[in-house]
Amino acid sequence: MQLPNDPFVLELLPEFIEDWIVKLNTEYIEFKAKKDLESMYRLAHTMKGSSYQFGFADLGDIGVEMMAQVKSDDWDGLEQNKEKFRIRLLEIQDFLSQNS
Repeated sequence: MQLPNDPFVLELLPEFIEDWIVKLNTEYIEFKAKKDLESMYRLAHTMKGSSYQFGFADLGDIGVEMMAQVKSDDWDGLEQNKEKFRIRLLEIQDFLSQNS
């Protein structure tokens, strides 16, 4: 698994992962229950940006897809991509714990 080379980013990575797991378990669920498209779009946009900043293009690409799914009111697609994002976060978290 390729991790960012920047030591500062690596130091923040566990917090990045934990924060996103919490957001997926709270904010995402709340916005989905309320069918709050505006808040869901902001969440997906933040997923995209923060993932790219941490060097995870695959996660950023999921955020881009989710932004498009919000615009097309595709809640099933959003749920699938949320799961992909969550699973990838858990893979990174597991890798970090095994290699620290």
